[in-house]
Amino acid sequence: MKKMLAMLALASATLASGPVLAQDARLGYVPIEAHPVGQGSIRFAGLVAEKTNGRITIETFANGVLGNEPQMQSSLQAGFLDVMVGPTSNLVGTIPQFLIFDLPFFFPDFEAVDAVTDGPVGDALFARLEEMGIVGLAYWDNGFRHMTNALRPVESVEDMAGLKIRVIPNPLFIATFEALGTNPVPLPYPELYTALESGAVDAQETPVGLIYASKFYEVQDHLTLTGHVYTPYVLLASKRWFDGLSAEDQALVREAAQESAEYQRGLSRNDAERLTGLLAEQGMEITRLPESEMETLRTRVAPVVERFTETIGTDLVSQAREAIAAGR
Repeated sequence: MKKMLAMLALASATLASGPVLAQDARLGYVPIEAHPVGQGSIRFAGLVAEKTNGRITIETFANGVLGNEPQMQSSLQAGFLDVMVGPTSNLVGTIPQFLIFDLPFFFPDFEAVDAVTDGPVGDALFARLEEMGIVGLAYWDNGFRHMTNALRPVESVEDMAGLKIRVIPNPLFIATFEALGTNPVPLPYPELYTALESGAVDAQETPVGLIYASKFYEVQDHLTLTGHVYTPYVLLASKRWFDGLSAEDQALVREAAQESAEYQRGLSRNDAERLTGLLAEQGMEITRLPESEMETLRTRVAPVVERFTETIGTDLVSQAREAIAAGR
């Protein structure tokens, strides 16, 4: 409640004082500063200041202090927040085509991801953000998502049965984990640790970077490297703020966004294996599923992929598949 009151007060002050000055831009994100998203945000802010010779300065706010991701997205659309980083899953309520990044087992590796995000499909999706009052600046890395739980090792789909697993409040995530036999519980990310600690949910599914940064190893004993979904982060700007920049500064901000994306992706991806080892050192039992079991998981969720392909658009999904094949 205090956070919401503070945001409302900030919004009122913004409206009273007129448009936010570019040099006073604010960037919010939910992970901690040490997470690759935090480090990428700091790099982006530094590059913007450098490239614009200090005309634009961006202050970064970690750990959800400006609100959770849906709240920040609303503030971004209204022009009360200037820049944010969040997962594409938060955009699907308005633009269902972003569900393409939540299709289970759709992306086999990082090369496939980049072929889609950095090509015509990624550009077309960003173009759709304009109708929301948002400007897409860059796709950042969130890693492949994996399962953890506090009850038992998950070595097969049968071991997933009945697990109360927190999922992103997103219809495709819910359908995917229903197909795998779990009991999905949609919750905002900032509520997750407490839900795991209290036993309100048994399990969760996030990339290893978030598992480690959020210290889920304190409340979860088992990690299964399913790699079931790749949901990227996106660096987004308020259209109100971005349109207030000169054409030159808009180009420089986009340039800084792309350079920070290269840095952030490398940091996140290079850290994945190291962090898996650190999670093992913290006492988590790590399970790598054999290919036969992975094929069983893909078979279980195939009807979900087919159903949501119709929602996303068969042409867009086909275009993404072609980009993946061309990049191999």
